[in-house]
Amino acid sequence: MIKAWKAVPVLVGDGGLAVALALVTLGVPLLGSGTTNPNGFTPVWAVLACAVCAPLTVRRRLPLTAALASGTAVLLAIILGHPSVATWVTVVAFASAAYHRDRARWLTAVLAACWLVTAGLLTGDAPSDPSSLSRLAMSVFAGLAPVLLGHVLRLNQSRTQQLVLVERAQERTRIARDVHDVVGHHLSAIRLQAVGARRGTPADADQALKTIAEISATALGDTRRLLGLLRDDDGDTDLGSLAARLSQQGLRVRLRGDSLLEGVALRVRHAAYRIVQESLTNVMRHSGSAQATVRIERSGHDLTIVVQDDGQATPSSPARPDGDGLRGMRERAELLGGTLTAGPRTSRGWQVTARLPVDDSAGRTPTATGASPAPTAIRPKPRSAAGRDTQEATS
Repeated sequence: MIKAWKAVPVLVGDGGLAVALALVTLGVPLLGSGTTNPNGFTPVWAVLACAVCAPLTVRRRLPLTAALASGTAVLLAIILGHPSVATWVTVVAFASAAYHRDRARWLTAVLAACWLVTAGLLTGDAPSDPSSLSRLAMSVFAGLAPVLLGHVLRLNQSRTQQLVLVERAQERTRIARDVHDVVGHHLSAIRLQAVGARRGTPADADQALKTIAEISATALGDTRRLLGLLRDDDGDTDLGSLAARLSQQGLRVRLRGDSLLEGVALRVRHAAYRIVQESLTNVMRHSGSAQATVRIERSGHDLTIVVQDDGQATPSSPARPDGDGLRGMRERAELLGGTLTAGPRTSRGWQVTARLPVDDSAGRTPTATGASPAPTAIRPKPRSAAGRDTQEATS
């Protein structure tokens, strides 16, 4: 019903509303008296009633002008001796103006109050005694109530629109972060394959080229899907497929714990998958380790994700500022109301730990304490394979 009304052209819809109000205004006195010529119902009265309703045809294009024109027709009717000409229609017009007017909304309420006072004075409610003053005040307040309601409804609509804009901005940020994670992950894998092919046999090079072709095709598909996403519903959350792809690229991944497919909100599953993917990408880039462990545990309403490797990082590794990948993972967790920490393990290697709520109803807000997480140490980046090849060529 609402969608059908919005599809109607503005002038047609508002013109139909004006005609309907005119018919109601003209028909109620006839039905109430039971005669074809009730007391006070004259051609002049009918013309004035139509004049009161007609300005509503432009109530959305010229909100305040329509209300003032309708109010002027009412005042003219009162001066001509027809005090009961559709005063309520003008109140509706002012309420509509309060809702549709974008600038100086306070002016609508002020003009409505002035019109109500003028109408009251013209009908004989002059403040000559306390009772007449009380009647005038009551009529003004009663007339302003719909105007204030229109103002409140407009404020509520503006707030809803702002929330939609914020939601869209967050969605764009999420998609940008996803593109960064996907592209970075696959490009790192392609680079490792290329470096390995340079140092291997022709058969190894042929196999590396096949793997690069598969990785690039997967990256292209993931990127296209992400750029077309409006929600998280279509996001990939299959950790088994991720582990299988990485094993073909030289990193053996062991999955332990619960699956992400049951009892976990889609938004949380998507965030958990991206955190695991980015963590494993960092293992391939920086750790020098050939294996990693992904452990997923559920405790009550929390989902705990732990990614470990046995690479080069040690507790004494110097701390460095967070990179884009680690910041992105932490932002994902905090957006859902969770936390993420990363740093060297007690013995050797690196560990990323994320805790997310199973239900994302508490998401979109910072952590409960509002405090920033403690800074984490970043593992020292080993000399790249390309650097080793350069050194060997010059020695």
